[in-house]
Amino acid sequence: MTTRPLKLGGVPEHFNLPWHLAIESPACHDLDLRWEDQHGGTGEMLAKLAAADLDMVSILTEGTVSAIAKGAALTILQVYVVSPLRWGVFVPPDSRFEKVAELDQARIAISRPNSGSHLMAFILARANGWTLTDDRFVMVGDLQGAIDSFAAGESELFLWDQYMTTPHVEAGRFRQIDALETPWPSFVVAVRNDILTGRTTEVGRVVDAVTAQAAALHDRPGIDRELARRYGLRSETARSWLESTIFAPREAMDPSIAEKVLDTLAGAGFN
Repeated sequence: MTTRPLKLGGVPEHFNLPWHLAIESPACHDLDLRWEDQHGGTGEMLAKLAAADLDMVSILTEGTVSAIAKGAALTILQVYVVSPLRWGVFVPPDSRFEKVAELDQARIAISRPNSGSHLMAFILARANGWTLTDDRFVMVGDLQGAIDSFAAGESELFLWDQYMTTPHVEAGRFRQIDALETPWPSFVVAVRNDILTGRTTEVGRVVDAVTAQAAALHDRPGIDRELARRYGLRSETARSWLESTIFAPREAMDPSIAEKVLDTLAGAGFN
């Protein structure tokens, strides 16, 4: 019987270059792997995992931990990126808002429910003493959707990875007024439970290959230029990101990380 391809996914961002390098490497040459960019981020990936349209992903820690706590049939294999994600706090370029404290009633663009942009809005609200209700959120699908939503005047606040959003700030589509970092490792590797049980060896080989490529990324010749070319960044932005990023070794995630995520989200009012 022919085994179908292993369906992999993650955001089309610099963090996931090791996945592409692993798929292209000799270590995976005899595996049938299919990568699909997930422009809608964590919320999109969780929906596709639930529908069996994805098998294994590089995904934000907070969204995955929250989904598993709510019953998602997923396993976090390991932390992928140890360093926290730096989220930019963005408003439209012509916005009247100058400080985060002024955003207590702003309409907030999010990619999808349970996405990082959704969950981090609660973290931002907690830090500033706000209470968020569902009618504050405008679902926009992805980064381009946020650009369109700002331009149409439908939303007034958006949180997204600071480095990947830099070209849009430089182009005048967003204005950044602040930033915040996740108080936990930014990305994990997650897999559907049935895939982990049924295709354990393949899953392990993919994770080994990705971890090896990530460990070697900082020393890869011309890496800043490669990141800039692949992801539309300036070389100096790529270097700054690389200097601030720590990839994880091949080991299971400490359970205390999940506990911290759940405690923080509960304290911020996210249900």
